[in-house]
Amino acid sequence: MIIMGKDLKGRELGNGISQRADGNYMARFVDCYKKRQTFYGRDLKKLRRKLEKAKYESQQGINSLGGSIILLEWFEEFLQLYKVDKVKDTTVYRIRQTFSPCKKNRISMMKLQDIRAIHVQQLVNEMDENGFSYGTIRTLKYLLSEMFKKAIGNGYIVINPCDAVVMPRKVTYEPRFLTEQEQEMFLEVAKEYSHYDIFCAALSFGGRIGEVLGLKWGDIDFQRKKMHIQRTLHYSRVNDDEPCHFFFTSPKTETSDREIPLLPETEAILKRVHKKQLRNRMLYASQWKEEAPFDDMVFTTQKGMPIRYGDVNRTIKSVIVKANLQEEELAKIEGREPFILKPFSPHCFRHTFVTRCKKNGVPYETIQPYVGHSEKEMTAYYNHEKQEIDVSTLNKISFLGVV
Repeated sequence: MIIMGKDLKGRELGNGISQRADGNYMARFVDCYKKRQTFYGRDLKKLRRKLEKAKYESQQGINSLGGSIILLEWFEEFLQLYKVDKVKDTTVYRIRQTFSPCKKNRISMMKLQDIRAIHVQQLVNEMDENGFSYGTIRTLKYLLSEMFKKAIGNGYIVINPCDAVVMPRKVTYEPRFLTEQEQEMFLEVAKEYSHYDIFCAALSFGGRIGEVLGLKWGDIDFQRKKMHIQRTLHYSRVNDDEPCHFFFTSPKTETSDREIPLLPETEAILKRVHKKQLRNRMLYASQWKEEAPFDDMVFTTQKGMPIRYGDVNRTIKSVIVKANLQEEELAKIEGREPFILKPFSPHCFRHTFVTRCKKNGVPYETIQPYVGHSEKEMTAYYNHEKQEIDVSTLNKISFLGVV
């Protein structure tokens, strides 16, 4: 038997609080969503505090679910409610990539109602300290802000923590590119590695490494001397509950999907790759793996599989280590200071191509559509007014020197 508003001895407990026959106290009230909320406990003081807090949150329009759902769970719910089947799969993948820094931060396991501006600010500051670009941090902040806005709309919270977050100072970094000496030193050692042709291709036309790895022979028109950049290859998880696998996405921006002239050095590299691939097809005929949609790939393993970005990156690191060891030994013999090759990522090849173009006087209007740069990306390289120039200027530049 439950005595509403009283304990078992008949004493008044207050509106909505009563004591059950088993000695436990019970508190009830109807929230702002017209749903009855019920709490139990043996400690009357704690139960009263819990009831008052729930009433306050209800008055403020906070859904009680917001007290239990954590940011990581809300992210998955947010995707299902507002993104999956409403935007392209490639967009969902990029949203997951954008959110990934949160998963390494304690904020991902915090309840929505507990997240304050200071927690988002700490995440932003840590990303800045760890070398994330201003653009990457800004994109994550936009995503979190959208998630919190939707959480407000669902009654989980009443304030968007991102509103009070201050972005780090925008610093314009000089993009890392290879000097001619660095490039020569790197390529000389890289000849011994299976990814050598990938390095040369990236340097010869400035493609993003995912675009280079995503090339198919059908994209190459040797007769018209044209090349169509229309996809990016990835090796990753799309969802957390599935294993890593290869998949394609459309290029990074609208300007990234492009048909460009096939420059002489790029053409020579691709023809060399084609000969090697034909030889491998014969040598590994029974083991050659070529399944749609990963058939007709330009760059493959010896047995026809696509190549992972991570493997290319690891090869670069190995080449750098070996090149520096050889240089240190040579410097000892010659009695001089060694020229040390500093670390770089595959994206450095793209920066190197654009830098060579700039050095050789190729103007903004020619190079931007060739490499598929957005307007903002090109700002780091070109500040002068646009000019008209024939793409034949590119044919006069040697991007590799020795291939």
